[in-house]
Amino acid sequence: MDINDRVYAAKKDPSEREKLIEEYTPFIIKQLSLFTNKYIDEKNSDELSIGLIAFNEAIDSFDDTKGSFLSFSSLLIKRRLIDFLRQNQQNTIPLELYVEKSTDYEAENRKLEMISFVNLLSLYNITLDDLVKQSPKHADTRKIATKIAYTIFENRGLLEYLKSKKNLPIKDLVNILKVSRKTIEKHRKYIIALVIIISEDLPLLKQYISPESEVSKI
Repeated sequence: MDINDRVYAAKKDPSEREKLIEEYTPFIIKQLSLFTNKYIDEKNSDELSIGLIAFNEAIDSFDDTKGSFLSFSSLLIKRRLIDFLRQNQQNTIPLELYVEKSTDYEAENRKLEMISFVNLLSLYNITLDDLVKQSPKHADTRKIATKIAYTIFENRGLLEYLKSKKNLPIKDLVNILKVSRKTIEKHRKYIIALVIIISEDLPLLKQYISPESEVSKI
């Protein structure tokens, strides 16, 4: 039974609802952590309470016209968290810069995904301005950067190195891909951004990148 079918079952059966919420609590915590860019305490956290309530609300209001339940619930969690942060003046980033109240589900989802992306970039001390400045100007260079990013994503050791050290495993990449160290260093932030998009829960950004793509559009 896929997740959408389980949600419909949970609408009718309280025990199924409880099982679903318990099973997906790690997912809820991950969404909250990505959005707030901080550790979420599983035992004592206002944010987690907000997330659990939003996930339960998502079960009640979901239908197939809203697409994937996980994407829909992620959006609802972020909406409720925004409301909570505004009410408590705990904004860690200028939300109004990215989010405007909208009845357009897809448009708001794009904005909220961009907030998650910005927060993830900040873990590596990267800004959107950095990406604009470091984006390769030539298609061949963009293709190389995409190949490097997928090489990291597909190699567990390289990906773990990036996430723990917050830097590229340049020596290994030079040996594996025979790419010049200078090329990797010059486009370091751009490559890291591509890895973030590929490896994290950023489906709208991910659709612009593929292993075969000549151009990666951030």
